[in-house]
Amino acid sequence: MAPEHFDPIELRKSMRLALDIIMAHRIAKGLSLDPARITALRDTLEQRVVLALEQTDVGRMPQAWSWKKAAEEVSVLVALAIVQEQKNEPPAPSEGAQTA
Repeated sequence: MAPEHFDPIELRKSMRLALDIIMAHRIAKGLSLDPARITALRDTLEQRVVLALEQTDVGRMPQAWSWKKAAEEVSVLVALAIVQEQKNEPPAPSEGAQTA
């Protein structure tokens, strides 16, 4: 499926649950919530979902198939993979900690 066949705004809506999963894990584990880091994670999620959709042969999908539903399901799987990748990430320094 070519990327021009899906709306970027609808794609982001389809990925909301996945981003919530990633964020919940980061909060629970005390990982950095730095806006640049979160933006990078959202970009990684989107790139991986787009790649999966690009590799989908729409002609082989059932008639009721929806790229939005596929994006939701794939994004959750991608989010779980990202959570696994984050397991070795060190926690963010606490606010009261001084840097050297």
